[in-house]
Amino acid sequence: MAVLYCGTKRFRQFIIAGADWVAKNREELNKINVFPVADGDTGSNMSVTLASAARGIEAAGQTRLGATVRAAAWGALMGARGNSGIILSQILSGFTEGLDGRERLFADDIVLGFSRGVENAYKAVLHPTEGTILTVARETAEWAEEAVRNEKDLAGLLNGMVKSARASVERTPSLLPKLAEAGVVDAGGAGLCLLFDAMCNTVAGDPLPAAPPVERIHVHAPEAPTGHGGGDVADLRYEVMYMLEARDEAISDFKAVWAGIGDSIVVVGGDGLWNCH
Repeated sequence: MAVLYCGTKRFRQFIIAGADWVAKNREELNKINVFPVADGDTGSNMSVTLASAARGIEAAGQTRLGATVRAAAWGALMGARGNSGIILSQILSGFTEGLDGRERLFADDIVLGFSRGVENAYKAVLHPTEGTILTVARETAEWAEEAVRNEKDLAGLLNGMVKSARASVERTPSLLPKLAEAGVVDAGGAGLCLLFDAMCNTVAGDPLPAAPPVERIHVHAPEAPTGHGGGDVADLRYEVMYMLEARDEAISDFKAVWAGIGDSIVVVGGDGLWNCH
């Protein structure tokens, strides 16, 4: 039987199952993390971010759909770690618009929310790089925008999104030489596939697969990083993340200044509170 909409209960299941599945596979994602810095933490960062989204939902309690979605997005923003985590938080933020009074998200709503989230993610990254989670999210959104014209069953739509995301992940080494040199796909993109896997299996009522999907989409894992003392880290000696209280109108100038002293700059938030990486 077709599943035509996502209510509060199913959205909660999406986030909680996604957080659980990424957490169970975080070490596999860490092993293939080579960009932007081979510090072996992409899986951990995405896991922490989704766990924070799940805690936000739990703290909100049994509430309406709009409040549940906003709690997940806010939790992800507050708990976001690393580039991949912040980008993931922005993808979730796309679902928060236009929810007042709504108790159901249909296929068109899910695709629209996801597409808005991808746009937010690209805006958040000062210098977007293709061949990363951004590419996987964008190409999946583009596929979904076409598919949803005819596919209204959430199970069918999400299954197609999983396949599209996997194909995009497999192409990432052709877009980013650093991945090709290491013989891996993008770790953030692979993590996004895991989230889609969890959503797809949840809506279909199926158990999550026993074998980590990431094993099937990377060539080999490089040696685990031993620290920040050399190798691929080069001049990028420190990773800096913090919450910033600042007027919204000051953020543009802040980004410009910060870009002069760092790399992989991401700043997200609003209403006076910003998550900076």
